Amino acid sequence: MEFLTKEEVAKIFRVNPRTVARWLKEGSLKGYKLGKGRTALLRIPKSEIAKFMSKSKYKK
Repeated sequence: MEFLTKEEVAKIFRVNPRTVARWLKEGSLKGYKLGKGRTALLRIPKSEIAKFMSKSKYKK
C-alpha cells in the first residue's frame, strides 16, 4: 500500500493543503496517523484518493 502526504494530495487536486486537512476532518477523505501526539505523521493511502475522486467532483 502506498501512502501520500497532505501536500502531495493537495498537488494532485490543485488545492491548498488546508483543504485536504478539512476533507480529512469532515471524513470525506480517510487518512492515518503514524505515531503519537503532535509529531504524528499523517498519511493518506492512494486507494482512498481513488475512492474520494469517484465520489466527488474532483477528477484527474
